[in-house]
Amino acid sequence: MSATQKHAWFNIAVIGGTLLLVACLYPFLGWSANGALGLAGLLGLGPVFYRKSASEVVTDERDILIQRRATLLGYTAFWLVFVLVAALLSPLVYGQEGNIPVIVVQLSVFYAMVLFVGVTSLATLIQNARG
Repeated sequence: MSATQKHAWFNIAVIGGTLLLVACLYPFLGWSANGALGLAGLLGLGPVFYRKSASEVVTDERDILIQRRATLLGYTAFWLVFVLVAALLSPLVYGQEGNIPVIVVQLSVFYAMVLFVGVTSLATLIQNARG
């Protein structure tokens, strides 16, 4: 298994654990359950998978190409969801002249990051599986 695959699996495990924890805490804490999104900070440990020992190739041209495609797909998914939520759901939930609560704007940054990293990691795994 390559370093990029290990990194992608790690990202999916962290994101899955984070979303599961938020979902489990939500009935008890309400909006405060979103504080569990701090667990996504473990994503910062990703560079550990790219440590190199003597005479070992960590990534090659194929891994770089896969990562570029996955990043493009992640950005595309982010913008599609962002425009969908901003253009369609916000007016339906808050009305044409309604005010969006600050907490929704703040949390949207974290959920956007979770969406981007999740889609990028899935795309990396799918492309590696195809060969």
